[in-house]
Amino acid sequence: MKPIDLLRASMYRRGSRYRLQLEDMAPALREHWLRHAPAEFPGIPATALFYVRAAEGLMNFFAVTQTANTTYALPSLAADSVWHAWLRWDADDLARFCRRHFGAPPQHLPHEALDALALPRALVACRRSDGISPHGPALPRLFGLDTRLRMPSGHGYRQNGVWIDYARLDPQGRYRYDGKTHPALTPRALLAAGLITQMMFEDAIISQTRAGHVHTMHAGGDLNFDSDSGAAGADGGGSDGGGGCGGGCGGGGGD
Repeated sequence: MKPIDLLRASMYRRGSRYRLQLEDMAPALREHWLRHAPAEFPGIPATALFYVRAAEGLMNFFAVTQTANTTYALPSLAADSVWHAWLRWDADDLARFCRRHFGAPPQHLPHEALDALALPRALVACRRSDGISPHGPALPRLFGLDTRLRMPSGHGYRQNGVWIDYARLDPQGRYRYDGKTHPALTPRALLAAGLITQMMFEDAIISQTRAGHVHTMHAGGDLNFDSDSGAAGADGGGSDGGGGCGGGCGGGGGD
């Protein structure tokens, strides 16, 4: 690694809200990630700065998933690259680390183990963690991580008024122009899932109307969200649904 890369990573770590956790991660884990992540995630930038930013995203995910005994989908492939490396390098070390910093070790769950609300649940939890209203419209940092890092084939989320558009990033980590509204993350879907209140939903619609933002659902819905059924039948993860990490993994509250 280049000295400037290590310096930038150190500076970033010192300014992170998860500084304590990042400084407690074993240097040997970073070296393991640097050696093995490019084979599992082709094109991933194998730099110390990318690693610490991806690890920060994983700390964010661990923090929000330990608040309840339920499942959440991880919306960042970059963060998941660190999780995968940690499990391979020393799963016991990961469990001890999480007990020390988050109270319990997380469960690394495959896509098929996630329920349909794992992704919207993560959205609301991440918004609360970032001090954002559960109904938006702001996009939480973890949902924008892959786009900021230009993670090859990562998860690309973009705020579009009160809607969130999604597309897999291309092999160079760029957002494609065929992004579509994610049906599980709309205000009506969050309301149907019981993740926001009726008052929050109405506030989102009023805010959207005042902003004069015009939006048409790609699936043929309208501005009143009448076709936006979202939550009940939405995919909680998967490679194209935007809910997972890699193969559609996720996590849940620990023991």
